[in-house]
Amino acid sequence: MISRSTRRGLILAAVLAAGSYILVQRQDAGMEAPTRGLDTRLDYALERFELRAYDERGQLAMRLWAPRLTNNADSNVGQIQQPRLEVSHEGFKWHIMADGGVISADQEQLFLTGKVQVRREGAKPSDRLEIDTSDVTLAINDRTASSTAALRVQDLASEAQGRGFFINMLSNEFQLDHDVRARFELPQ
Repeated sequence: MISRSTRRGLILAAVLAAGSYILVQRQDAGMEAPTRGLDTRLDYALERFELRAYDERGQLAMRLWAPRLTNNADSNVGQIQQPRLEVSHEGFKWHIMADGGVISADQEQLFLTGKVQVRREGAKPSDRLEIDTSDVTLAINDRTASSTAALRVQDLASEAQGRGFFINMLSNEFQLDHDVRARFELPQ
C-alpha cells in the first residue's frame, strides 16, 4: 500500500508535469515560423588562423597560417595579414611569406601582396632556392605561383634578376620570363 503522503506527492508531480507540458505547448504555438530565404552568411574575422591540407595519402601537403583572416560575406573574399605558407611535395618544402594576401571568392587563388619571399628546401644544399619579389598569384589546388613583378633569385651557385616568373611546386619547375640577368659561380 502507498501511504497518503506518497500518493499526494505523486498526484502533485503529475499535475506539475501536465501544467509544464501545457505551458510549453502554448509557447511553441506563439512562435513564428523561420524566415525563408534568410542569408546566413557572416562577415567574420579569425585570429591566429591556420589551415592544413592533406594529400591522398594523408600526408601534410600545404599549411597556411596568419595572425588574422577576415571574410566579407557579400563578396566572399578573404583578407589575410602576413600570410605564411608551407607547401610540401616529394621531399621538397616551399616556404612563402608575404605582407598581405587576398583569397579569391572561389577560394582557388591566393593573391600575395607587398613584399613576397619564396624559399625552397630539399635534402641537398643545392636544392635551396630563394626568390624575393612582390605581388604573387598562388593557384592553391595546382600549387603553382606566378608573378609579373621584378624579382631576384638566388641558389647555391647563381643569382638572377628579371621580371616575371612561374613556379610549379609539384614538378619543381621554375621559369623566368623577361629581362633576365644572371651571375654564376663555379663551385670550388
